[in-house]
Amino acid sequence: MDEQISSLKNGDDLPETDRVYRISLNTQRDRKNKMIPSLSCFSLSPADKEGGFRLSTDWEKRTTPEESIARVGCSYKAGTNNFKPYDNREIYAINVEFVKSITGIDSVIFDPVIEENPPIGEPNNPAHSSIVFQKEDFDKNEPEILLKIRSHAKDQKVDFEMAEVDRMVQKYRKQVQNIKKD
Repeated sequence: MDEQISSLKNGDDLPETDRVYRISLNTQRDRKNKMIPSLSCFSLSPADKEGGFRLSTDWEKRTTPEESIARVGCSYKAGTNNFKPYDNREIYAINVEFVKSITGIDSVIFDPVIEENPPIGEPNNPAHSSIVFQKEDFDKNEPEILLKIRSHAKDQKVDFEMAEVDRMVQKYRKQVQNIKKD
């Protein structure tokens, strides 16, 4: 199995037996049932649509839940030099085989974001993956597609250790402060 993981290259399909993580705000709740995430947690932003109808996820085999959340806390808010809050996040696991079975989803691909010298506030993400939607089907069937994904993911909320996330984020932010001083 480890050979399969190490042999995957950018753009390759993830194994159907694997899972991906989707990070969402813990304040985005369904209006009727506050115990489940809202559909917007699994929806495409305008930037996602411009980027090829891809929903950003993390491949479970290349990360831990703590690392996924910590990368949020090490990232700048769009257009600023301020770090994003991370203590208001939660993670849902999505089975690759399930999501690929949904009409309107083309694939789930390995899509790592790795730079030799990443800019401050844009940490590398060796686990980045994307759920790739078919534009035509997504445009016609968006609510149905998102309901299927949410119905699947709502029962797969992933626990993580916030103390470990805090440690990782503080270490990164301290390194950034030291770089800015130099």
